Amino acid sequence: MRVIVIATALCFLFWACSKEKFPRVKYEVTSSSSANIAYTMTTGTVSYETVSGSWSKSFRHSQGSNVFLSATHTGLGSTTISIYVNKELLWTQSSNIPGETIQILEVLP
Repeated sequence: MRVIVIATALCFLFWACSKEKFPRVKYEVTSSSSANIAYTMTTGTVSYETVSGSWSKSFRHSQGSNVFLSATHTGLGSTTISIYVNKELLWTQSSNIPGETIQILEVLP
């Protein structure tokens, strides 16, 4: 019984520490028409997509790493990009000018 309690406590401590070192990152794009987006996740490779309406991606990434999200607004209305870290909004940009590119390139705290 004692071993189970100690093992459970160690697992909890490891899980809590790993969450601090690898915060949850969420990229979010909202467009009233459409947008061409580019983003990186853990590998640093840039991915490209065309989105309309709402789009999001979540992943864990290490503290001190770069996060990158950009969007080129391609229609009428507006496009907003946001990056959340552990459910807290840290960065956001918006555009309502067709053809304008907005971007966020930051270091995870």
